[in-house]
Amino acid sequence: MDKAAIRNAFQERRARQRRRQTLISLTALLILVGAWLIGYFATQSQPALDAYVAEVLPQAERIETGADGLFTGYANDDTVVGYAKVGVASGYGGPIAMLVGTDANGVILDVSVISHSETPNFFRQLERAGFYRQFTDADYGDSLTVGEDIDGVSGATLSSEAVAQSIRQAVRGIASSAIAGAVIPPDNQPIKFGVPEVTLLALFIVSFFLHRIHARSPIKRYGRWVVMAVGVLVLGFVLNKPLTLANIISLLAGYLPDWHNNLYWFLLLGGIVIVTSIQGKNPYCSWFCPFGAAQEFLGSLTGAKPYQPREIYSKLQWLQRGLAFTAIVLGLALRQPGAASYEPFGTLFDLEGTWAQWVLLALVLFGSLIIYRPFCNYLCPLDPVVGYIGEVRHWVKETWAKRNSAAQPASGTTS
Repeated sequence: MDKAAIRNAFQERRARQRRRQTLISLTALLILVGAWLIGYFATQSQPALDAYVAEVLPQAERIETGADGLFTGYANDDTVVGYAKVGVASGYGGPIAMLVGTDANGVILDVSVISHSETPNFFRQLERAGFYRQFTDADYGDSLTVGEDIDGVSGATLSSEAVAQSIRQAVRGIASSAIAGAVIPPDNQPIKFGVPEVTLLALFIVSFFLHRIHARSPIKRYGRWVVMAVGVLVLGFVLNKPLTLANIISLLAGYLPDWHNNLYWFLLLGGIVIVTSIQGKNPYCSWFCPFGAAQEFLGSLTGAKPYQPREIYSKLQWLQRGLAFTAIVLGLALRQPGAASYEPFGTLFDLEGTWAQWVLLALVLFGSLIIYRPFCNYLCPLDPVVGYIGEVRHWVKETWAKRNSAAQPASGTTS
C-alpha cells in the first residue's frame, strides 16, 4: 500500500472517530438538557405549607395567606398574633427553603426547613449542633450573619450560610410587608476574604508557575509535594472544602451561592477553568486536590505504579465517564446535587458518610498502596468533567490554527 493510500485510510478513520464523538456529544447534550428540564419543572410545584405554618405559629387560631406569600396568624378575637414567610438561598447543593415564624413585632419565634438539596449527612449536622435555635428571639434588624451574630457549623459552612441568608430574607420580607414603620437596615453583606481564599489563590499561582518549570527540576518535584501537602492539610482537614461533583451540578442547575459569603467557591471553579484554558492542564486535580494528594502520599510509601492495561484501559475510562455522566443526569433531574455526588471526600476529611462511602473510602485507601491514584484514574467524576475544558481548549486552538492557515495564502498573494 502506497503512502497516499495509507494517508487516506488514516484520514478516513479519523473522520469516522470525529463523527462518532460528535454523535455521542450531541446525544449526551440532549440527555442533559432533558434532565435539566425535568428537574426544573419538578421544582416549580411548591409543597403544602399549612402544617409548617402551624408549627412556627402555634399560637394562631386562624391563618390567612396573602398574595405575596405572607402568612398571617390570628387569635380568636381576630388580633394578629404573628406572621410567617418562606426565604430561599443557595447552599452547597442547591436552594434551601426556610419558613420563618415571627410575632406581630417581627421577632422570630421559630424556623422550619421546607426543602433542601444538601448532602443529608452533612445537613443533619446543623440540627445536631442546635444551629436553628440561634435565630429565636432575633428580629428583622439583626444582621443574622454567620461568623458575627450567628455561629456556623464546621463541615457544613455553605449550608449554615445559606440557612442564615434564607432566614434573613424571610424575616425582612415579613417586616417590609406587614410591620408598619419597620426600618430595615441595608443588606450589606461583607465579602468574606480570609485564610481559605488566600490559600487557594496561592496554590493556584504556585502550581501555575511550577508547572512551567522543567519536569526534572528538583524545585518542581519538591515544590509539588509541598503544594499537595498544603492541599491535604488546609483544603482537606482544616477547611474541608474540596471540589466535588455537587459543585458542578449546582453550577449547571443554576444554583449559585451568594458570592459575598462564598468567594472561595467561585475562585475554585473560576481558577480551574481559567488555568486549564490557558495551560491545557487541570491544576487542581494533579497538584492540590486533597483527596488525590492523600492517595499519592499513600502510594509513595509502597512505590505504587499507574495501572493502565492496554486491553481494558479504554473501557475503564468509559466507565469513569459513564459514572460521572449518570450522576450529573440524576443530580439535574432530581435537583439533588449533594445526593448525586458519590466521592468519599467528606468521609475522609470530616469522618462523615454513609456505609457505602466508608466502604468505598477503605477500598480506595487500600488500593492506593498498590495502584497510583486509583480513585482519580478510574472513578473520580471530576476528571472527565474538567477534562472537557481541555478538549474545548484543544478544539478552539485547532480551529484557530486552521483558520489562520487558510487565510495565509490569500494574504500572501499579490495582484
